[in-house]
Amino acid sequence: MRFEKLDLNLLVVLDALLEEQSVSAAAERLNLSQSGASAALSRLREFFEDDLLVSSGRTMTCTPRGDALIQPVKEALALIRETILTPDAFDPSVSDRTISIASIDVVAHVLLTEAVSIFSTEAPHMRFQVLPLTEEPVTMLQRGQTDIIIALDFLVDANLPSEFLYEEDFVAISWNENPHIKDALTMEQYNQLGHVSVRLNHNARGFDETALRRIGIHRNIETFAPSFASVPRFIIKTNRIATIHRHLANQISDTLPVTIFELPFEFPKVREVAQWSAKNTNDEAVRWVVQRLQEIAKKLENQTANP
Repeated sequence: MRFEKLDLNLLVVLDALLEEQSVSAAAERLNLSQSGASAALSRLREFFEDDLLVSSGRTMTCTPRGDALIQPVKEALALIRETILTPDAFDPSVSDRTISIASIDVVAHVLLTEAVSIFSTEAPHMRFQVLPLTEEPVTMLQRGQTDIIIALDFLVDANLPSEFLYEEDFVAISWNENPHIKDALTMEQYNQLGHVSVRLNHNARGFDETALRRIGIHRNIETFAPSFASVPRFIIKTNRIATIHRHLANQISDTLPVTIFELPFEFPKVREVAQWSAKNTNDEAVRWVVQRLQEIAKKLENQTANP
């Protein structure tokens, strides 16, 4: 690296030369050949237009210019090591970093709303951008559109760092006054009633639709909602039902007139994973956020298991 024609690597050599006042001793200290250290001294003399070190009998001594450089060079190298090569330890209580997290709306409603609320106390100066997954998750990371993605485990890149957050299963919901369902949802009712589903990507089926087709169930989808969180609004005051994530269903059942039913068949669970780009592997802020998301997700799972 050069700064105004000076190779900054030469500052390390200059520091050793001025302190040791010996080419051979400086070379040994830096694990250089003596000829390499001599060549570096020649380049330094040329840049500073001064001999820097001169022979004095069998030893060498600094010129006035060389002597004047001893302390500034040491301070410059110390500053580089402390502020550039060794970043400050991350402290969430004082950090003013901005961290962006992309996820589908279910994760935003269930996990990230809770997390950001907690972060407002633990990291009061940090800013968080919660973004929708507008493209393939890994593509958003590769393009630098987000710091962290939260996606289903089979959608992430096995070559990038990631951490498991939580496992999710699905339930059915209906309007509280749906006349067709009493105490439990039967397979016959599931097949006959109209459904509300979600298609986040116009050209792709959602996980629930794909999984249902794989086990031979074809729903009568009457409405596509724009997001999972909006699904309940499309079943209230109708006879329709919907298949949604259990955590979201539990959350909305507290405020909306919906009833939760267990599915009348075996349905695969999904695993939500946090992933970040390789360049952020050593980013302490990103790692702190992911670790806290894991802890918050674990707490939410425990609350669901023990209401």
